[in-house]
Amino acid sequence: MNFIHKLKATAVAGLVLGIVSFSGTAEAQQQKKPPKQQAPTQAAPQQQTQAISDADIKLFVDASTRLMDLQQESEQAMMAILEEEKLSIEKFNTLAQAHQQQKLAEAEATAEEKAAFNKAVQRMMEMQPDIETNMQAAIQKDGMTVERYEQIMLAYQQDPALQAKIQKLMGL
Repeated sequence: MNFIHKLKATAVAGLVLGIVSFSGTAEAQQQKKPPKQQAPTQAAPQQQTQAISDADIKLFVDASTRLMDLQQESEQAMMAILEEEKLSIEKFNTLAQAHQQQKLAEAEATAEEKAAFNKAVQRMMEMQPDIETNMQAAIQKDGMTVERYEQIMLAYQQDPALQAKIQKLMGL
């Protein structure tokens, strides 16, 4: 697969995974948590890093590697759906954006393209339970919980030192 095609595949996967993603779990968990009153201080990421053991980082890296493999498999399955529905990546992305803005009816597309888009999205959404199950299994395979994975991911996003440590382990 050439770089441009891979980039396009990633773009479609990003939009599709936005529609049918694992983030529903994260959103539900965020709704349960009370909002923080203060912005995090510089010390907060360091404290989170100190609470993350090397063993946790290893489990996180292993789970992340498995999740990347699952993402590639999901992207391939979604690309196959688009091909079967005879819908280009560009047209799908355009219609997905219009759908997110609740302007699908006004989108520049034929009735056939809109019908293909709706069918493709429906098929992709039907994949969601399996994707979520596989993602949870990938995280939990070595004993890590989904909650702990999300905690480390949050710390990773906030702490450059932790980012460097994880990227080094991942060979990035």
